Amino acid sequence: MKHLFSHEGKKQEMVKAGLELFAIRGYDGVSVRDIAKTAGVSEAALYKHFKGKEDLALYLFNAIIKEYSERLLKVEEQEIGAVDKLCKIVGITYDLYQMYPAEIRFALLSQYHFWDSLSDNVKPHFIMKAIIEKGMASGEIPQQEVYFWIAIYSGVLLQPLTQYPYFHEVLPEIHILKYKVAEMVRKLFI
Repeated sequence: MKHLFSHEGKKQEMVKAGLELFAIRGYDGVSVRDIAKTAGVSEAALYKHFKGKEDLALYLFNAIIKEYSERLLKVEEQEIGAVDKLCKIVGITYDLYQMYPAEIRFALLSQYHFWDSLSDNVKPHFIMKAIIEKGMASGEIPQQEVYFWIAIYSGVLLQPLTQYPYFHEVLPEIHILKYKVAEMVRKLFI
């Protein structure tokens, strides 16, 4: 499995183990002992690189969200309409899920646990907010409380991915699902 993070040696094994365990069990379902055992290291070795489970999880979460936000900023800078930008974000999000399922699943499962640890400049909703505000200012997006739009858009964008591991048998494949979600986003802002 391809991963978003690249480290060498034991640290790579710890990051990989933590990420995969957090993605499957969630933050609360994983212990330092679990991570160390899966990585094939002692707990003491893990503590040489990270202060503990929370430090590792924060490291992972911050890095994933920073990478995601950098990709969204590139979309925000494009000279296209707001709804097209929001649809491009759907594509980026679903492509990342397809390429890095453990990372994106972990971020989705952990967003409410670690959100306050992020600095504002990497929070994706601020990028979405700027896009939506420009869309409302230009008349492309109907006037509405911007945080209401963000909540609705985020739900349409992220809920299918959050539910995908549980309903993948009845949902279309990710590459098809991203197009269906983008169409729903277009309809949302009519």
